[in-house]
Amino acid sequence: MAWSALRPENSPGHALATTTSAAFSDLAAWFRSGPADGQPDWEAAARNVYGADASHGAQLMILHGCGACHTIPGVTGADGSVGPDLGGLADRAYVGGVLPNEPGGLVRWLVNPTTYAPNTAMPDLGVTEAEARDMAAYLFTLRGE
Repeated sequence: MAWSALRPENSPGHALATTTSAAFSDLAAWFRSGPADGQPDWEAAARNVYGADASHGAQLMILHGCGACHTIPGVTGADGSVGPDLGGLADRAYVGGVLPNEPGGLVRWLVNPTTYAPNTAMPDLGVTEAEARDMAAYLFTLRGE
């Protein structure tokens, strides 16, 4: 019953309620800003990583050294050629050839790629789930030409 003595902002459910509220706010804003024909852009919605910061994701890719192996448009120094060029990643069907290219699949891949493809050349880089969400948000901005 010690939890009952906590201030509301420190309660166990507060973080969940705050995150859920932010996600619903983002979703409502997305519906309000829909295309001129009034129809939702479901493809764009499928690639939206709610609550993530795409600009921070680009910075995290520098920090984790992703550019040593990948060419990543818009990321300083990311001109590697060991792994695939990540330009146009948002238009691909799969991540690492094994996971669906949607927010959950991309986040899981970034956190622990060897779980899904044990023989992949991509190492586990110690990316947290929060970092992976930001990185995925940036990668989903990379559309093909």
